[in-house]
Amino acid sequence: MTRFLLLLMLSGPALANLEPLTEEELSASYGQAIFELNEQLVNQGDGSQLNMTRLTMGARIEINANIEELSLGRYWRPEGTNCSGGPGGDKVCYNNVVPESYDDNINWACTAKPCGSVGLPDENYLSSALTHDTGGEKSFFTFPGGYRPDGGVDVKLRDLTLGQVRDKGNGQYELLPFVQENPYIEFAFDETGASRKLVGFRIGAEDAIGYQGNIIDVISGFIRPNIVADVEIEILGIKIPLGSIRLEASLGGVRTIGWLDEKTLDLYDVEGAAALLVSNPAALLEQSPHAQLYPVQSNYLEHTEAFFFSAGTRAIQWSKVGTYKPEMSRPGFWINLGGDGGLKARTQQGDHPMNYFPGHPKHNLYSGSENYGNVNTLPSWSQTYNN
Repeated sequence: MTRFLLLLMLSGPALANLEPLTEEELSASYGQAIFELNEQLVNQGDGSQLNMTRLTMGARIEINANIEELSLGRYWRPEGTNCSGGPGGDKVCYNNVVPESYDDNINWACTAKPCGSVGLPDENYLSSALTHDTGGEKSFFTFPGGYRPDGGVDVKLRDLTLGQVRDKGNGQYELLPFVQENPYIEFAFDETGASRKLVGFRIGAEDAIGYQGNIIDVISGFIRPNIVADVEIEILGIKIPLGSIRLEASLGGVRTIGWLDEKTLDLYDVEGAAALLVSNPAALLEQSPHAQLYPVQSNYLEHTEAFFFSAGTRAIQWSKVGTYKPEMSRPGFWINLGGDGGLKARTQQGDHPMNYFPGHPKHNLYSGSENYGNVNTLPSWSQTYNN
């Protein structure tokens, strides 16, 4: 106690003589904090600006979770916009033409064709023999977990898994987590009026790595995966390989299951005899008329800055994350995934990452379609669990 009082007495004069740092001294100083608050003005597509306030947590989050169902944005969207792009020209809803009579609901309107692609006849929901290795065209309704289209919600995902469970043998299982570095929440404010108005927010991370799987019933967002598709033909029951196709496709839209659209498709490379069939995006769509987001999908996020959920009352151009400038989000609930090269869609495998221990009701449903890739490159928890 005596030493503590002596320390306080000796430190008193030093505390009384605190002086502010100069700009040079401040720039030469460094430190570390858990939270970082950043505020900036971001130009929007219409020439206006929104004030972005982002709170970033300097942390590494390892997640291993199963979510039975994620539904976001079940509300009425007025009819009125038209669709453009996609097979038939009516599969992708971009909210680009809206009657003036909707006033404040203009940015929330959707098409009556139906919206995006949810509600089309069943024959539209077929896997492409070119982009999905399922033994030919196969109905989405027959895939593991089924397919339940829902045109009344912005995002509906089922059996959502973050991370994986790896069978190490001898009754031992290891958790491979889904990792997020420096997670953040960002708010968008409109300050043009008399008061500051919150018009949207998003939740994401500066870096994400690992497997994320789900059943896709309907999605609203900007999904831009890197895809490598092996091409083959079958003659008299014999499969003959023709090479491969490497592409990056925008599968975005409002309340859609996602369709390939030649206007937003980049065809990078065609190897082998496949070049005789596919030479440009239009030719690819001719060979793959039912190319949509796979209903049971495995996504491998390889250090991507482009993964976030957002909600807003208007279209919003969010601030950069590192060097990545995201695509403009649309009104309502929205998912941004891909666009920086970090999203690897295991399109032809289409497997759901195994994330259920033996004995779980979903284990047998997905145990036949493990899609681990090279799991040795993924983060790992040291703890193992005995069956």
